[in-house]
Amino acid sequence: MRTTPITQVDVEENILRLTDELEDHTEAFEVLAIDQSKKEARYKGSWAKEYLAAKGSIKERESWADYKLTDEHYELKMADALLKAKKEKLNSIRTALDSLRTLAANVRAQT
Repeated sequence: MRTTPITQVDVEENILRLTDELEDHTEAFEVLAIDQSKKEARYKGSWAKEYLAAKGSIKERESWADYKLTDEHYELKMADALLKAKKEKLNSIRTALDSLRTLAANVRAQT
C-alpha cells in the first residue's frame, strides 16, 4: 500500500517496466500463435485423411475421424487456450500502460 504521493519518476519507471513486459509477452504471443497454427493445420489435415479413409455414413466417418484424433484435438484446444490467455495478458498490460499515461499527465499537471 502506498503511503506517499506518486511521483513522475514512479510513473515513468512503471511505464518502462510494463513496456519491457509488453515486448516480452508480444514475442511469446508470436511463438504461441505459430505453434497453434501448426497444430491446427496438422489436425485438419489428419482429420480429413481419417474421414476419407473411413467407411460408412457421413456421421460414422466424422465420428471415426474425431475418435482417431482425440489427442491431437486436445493439443489444439490447449494451444488455443494458451494463445487466448496470452492475448488477455497483452490486453491487460496495454490497459495498465494507458492508465499510467493518464496518471503521468495528471502528475505533470500537479507540478
